[in-house]
Amino acid sequence: MHLQEIIVRPVYSSEEPIFQELMQAHHYLGALPKIGNTLWYVATYQNNWQALLVFSAAALKCGVRDHWIGWDFRYQYDRLKPVGQQFPFSHLT
Repeated sequence: MHLQEIIVRPVYSSEEPIFQELMQAHHYLGALPKIGNTLWYVATYQNNWQALLVFSAAALKCGVRDHWIGWDFRYQYDRLKPVGQQFPFSHLT
């Protein structure tokens, strides 16, 4: 397998049921509903799904993250929009 042959693309709306089935079967959190701003991607090799990627809006409350960034409560909500939350890469093979 050559890395140049791997294609990462958004999941089409018609593919969402397949995406959800695979997440339920292979990811430790199971199927994840789209809540808020969420992007679903699939990595393919020779048109076969190899991995799923999920990016969604940051959690509203995450004390460890906010402390590390240096946010206090006053600034937290105004600054969350540019922060994303990535769910772990799910290998399907």
